Amino acid sequence: MNTRGKSLTEVEARVALERRLLDAQFDAWRGHVRSEIASPRGLGAALMMGFVVGNVMRRRPRRQEAGAPVRKGFLAVATGLALSALRWRYGNPWGAVPHLVGWVQQRGAGGTASPRVTVSPPPPWPASGMSANGKR
Repeated sequence: MNTRGKSLTEVEARVALERRLLDAQFDAWRGHVRSEIASPRGLGAALMMGFVVGNVMRRRPRRQEAGAPVRKGFLAVATGLALSALRWRYGNPWGAVPHLVGWVQQRGAGGTASPRVTVSPPPPWPASGMSANGKR
């Protein structure tokens, strides 16, 4: 093989290697983005964006007359009942979050995990002026 053929083979091998490295980097990036979107922070951001876009896109209702009664929809009543049930069961609606996370993790594992997944509540925030180890 002459030098031109040898250098062409080397260039083709280098291009193939760079293409494989680029594919590996893209796969790693795609996995990172997928995990960030599926994280609680990503889902919360998507939820908030949905509220913002929905608020911008919705049609403004006509003004009601001063004497017209205000009707609550079924969704408002159902939400009120659900929040009341959560307060009754957990003390506040946010107390149900660790149980919900455990349920989602158990469902995501395909049910092959232990029958009951327990999630310990996060440690309380340190009081103001205290360091992480509890000393001032």
